[in-house]
Amino acid sequence: MKRGGVVLGAKISVAGVLTSPMMGAAVAAATRNRVPHHGLRIDVSDREFTSRVRAALFWHLYESAEIRMIRRHLGAATTVVELGASLGITGAHIASRLAPGSRLVCVEASPHLADGLGRRLAPYATHLTLEIENLAINGEAGPVDLTLTGTNLNARLGDSASAHRTTVTGTTLRSLLVDKLIGEFDLVCDIEGAEASFLLGDPGALDGCRRAVFELHDTTFAGRGVTAGELLAAACDLGFRVIERRGVVAALGRDH
Repeated sequence: MKRGGVVLGAKISVAGVLTSPMMGAAVAAATRNRVPHHGLRIDVSDREFTSRVRAALFWHLYESAEIRMIRRHLGAATTVVELGASLGITGAHIASRLAPGSRLVCVEASPHLADGLGRRLAPYATHLTLEIENLAINGEAGPVDLTLTGTNLNARLGDSASAHRTTVTGTTLRSLLVDKLIGEFDLVCDIEGAEASFLLGDPGALDGCRRAVFELHDTTFAGRGVTAGELLAAACDLGFRVIERRGVVAALGRDH
């Protein structure tokens, strides 16, 4: 056990060095803000890209499991819904896998990130229909509190000790799909536990979902704690099977 802890500590230390602000500045200068990433060149000149994110992209440490699963399993989709689009890195990889004429709907709760998401994704989405929505997926429609912790990249629904809070429009996954006239779709989801709102609260919203890549999170639903493992089990109860898994990131599929 001690040896495992030492190895983990060493890995964390190395990752800290590789993603340091100094490393990020060096990466930006060396690549002229066009960081190579799994076959794409990511334009990191936007102010939302911190030095740490630039370095993490360069070393393939940013959402690595999620991006690998996107690239392996979503190529045959004609419509993809991404919940928690953030900086647009995962969206760029989704777009790169889609055929001309496909459709990508990106949902991001943080207004700061959503504001420039279309601009950041545009170079990778010229062959498809790209739609951006500044919404928070929640168990019900209406205004919801969004807490930004540390940076714009860390946002959760609800209250906390953070002084940086804002109000955004909330909606359900079902309402989003109805409003967008979406029938069959693939799903990419990383929304910090709000996935429980449909995995547990409205599983029928996933009836049209063929494949999904989830980053699952421990959360609270209906007044009780729910683990990422329980959310994965709930997805499997809906007829999904695990195609690939790495920790809390899982690629799921099912036959309709």
